[in-house]
Amino acid sequence: MKRFFLAMALLACSVGAVNAQPLMIDFNSTTQDGGPHNQAGYQAYDAGHEVAADFVTQSYSAFGTTVGVTPAWPNTTAATVQQMIDRAVGNDDQWLGDKLDLVTDWIGIDSRTANGGNGDWARDGSSDPTYMTLSLSGLPAGDYNWLSYHHDTENIWSDFQAEISVDGGATYASLGDKQMTSSSTGGNPAATVLYTSGDPAALPSALTTSFSANGSDDVVLRFAPFADGVDPVAVHKQFFAMNGFEVTQVPEPSSVCMLLASLAGLGLLRKRH
Repeated sequence: MKRFFLAMALLACSVGAVNAQPLMIDFNSTTQDGGPHNQAGYQAYDAGHEVAADFVTQSYSAFGTTVGVTPAWPNTTAATVQQMIDRAVGNDDQWLGDKLDLVTDWIGIDSRTANGGNGDWARDGSSDPTYMTLSLSGLPAGDYNWLSYHHDTENIWSDFQAEISVDGGATYASLGDKQMTSSSTGGNPAATVLYTSGDPAALPSALTTSFSANGSDDVVLRFAPFADGVDPVAVHKQFFAMNGFEVTQVPEPSSVCMLLASLAGLGLLRKRH
């Protein structure tokens, strides 16, 4: 009988592994630097730089179902705000770390007024943000971890605000402030610290959080660059960028399976003794 329970536990784990496939997305430009350059192991969201018609809901297999990913720029209308950049080889050569195809390209915001953005956001009520939202539809009810990457192999090192909504965008909770990281010398203004190696998940620009999905409402992430009142404000502090993201279930199914298998195995061991 205990062997039967062990077999059932292993079967449940195999089914659970399929249903728990994480959502790992790499944003890729189809119009720059010979792209798209998709990172191995990630599903691709491909779009042209400043091509508004490309920024639609794209669907992915994850968690045993189909999950939709939809970027939007809800409080601007100009396509020139809607970024999908792939950096050139000269910038990419400055990155000696992991996952080059992930960090070479990004989706994001150009907040400059000349390009249709709302300008430098001081967060004191005197100016407006330039938002980008990322909506996840179809997530099964449950608990999840989020990891997103915000690195530029060129010069962008903007400060940005992050928020999350689990009720389809009706209300938002703050995820705090982050600063992008960059790899190349120069820039206007030039970054005070350059990051050129390692795991991009370990960069200080990586954003992590946890959330619960109710199984019906979209989960929405909202981002905006802002002026921190300390650093000079010029072009390389006026963008927001996201290379890609990962959503995983909590607890990870592999951990649950190991526990079930251990308990079943312990039962067999006790029976033999």
